[in-house]
Amino acid sequence: MKFKNYYVTWIALFLSYVFILSLILTILNYFHIVYSNGCNIISFLAMVIIFSFIGFKFGSKALKKGYLEGIKVGSSLIFLFIIINVLFLRAGFHFEQLVYYVVLLLSSTFGSMVGISKKG
Repeated sequence: MKFKNYYVTWIALFLSYVFILSLILTILNYFHIVYSNGCNIISFLAMVIIFSFIGFKFGSKALKKGYLEGIKVGSSLIFLFIIINVLFLRAGFHFEQLVYYVVLLLSSTFGSMVGISKKG
């Protein structure tokens, strides 16, 4: 039961980070400080860092097999992304999105493996 509360807390924190990041990048793009390509790169790098950090936190809580914890949390966040994408954007699925999601899943898995190895 305690783990589910921990999981929901991190999901809510993740969604708030994504919302704040989107808001900041929108403002920067609106005032022509950072253009569209720069926003895409910054957004991608921030998402990789956020996924790695969340994977690290879940890996440090795991007892064994940190990579499975990273795959679990990464796939659930990616599933949340896909649901949001389908509901709000109604866009099709492209190869670039698949690569993006695989990179995010790998970063979450790697972060979780580092987290379980750093656990003391």
